[in-house]
Amino acid sequence: MTGPLGPDFDAALVAVMGDLAREVDALHASLVEERMALGQADPQALEAAGRAKGKLLDRIEKLDVERRQLGDAAGIDSLLDPRWLHTLERLAECRQLNEVNGRVVAQRMGHVRQALALISGESPGGSTYGRNGVAKVNLRSATLAQV
Repeated sequence: MTGPLGPDFDAALVAVMGDLAREVDALHASLVEERMALGQADPQALEAAGRAKGKLLDRIEKLDVERRQLGDAAGIDSLLDPRWLHTLERLAECRQLNEVNGRVVAQRMGHVRQALALISGESPGGSTYGRNGVAKVNLRSATLAQV
């Protein structure tokens, strides 16, 4: 794709696209590690995967800004470049993995809320907000166990 700005421009765009592809592949691996940490209920691994995911997303965002700026300078849409297809497909996989991981986290949070409700004597599934949208405050204390 030797564009209107010449081979140097094309080389710069290809370099950015290559960096993006590597970072997206690393994000995919990080999401797989996050899923494994969720499956093993390993808080340290989960925290490490979350930190790695955040750093990768920041780097991907910066590289994408650079890619768009290069494309704008040349008056082209670099997303139409066939060399970009693998990265776009990988991004779609990352979205799916992240959604699955999010559902697992939401399910676990639901279980924790139910357990806390049972421990505190509230009805499981009870809302923290009343019908009028105001937060319910339960100031009563309850004996959890007696020896």
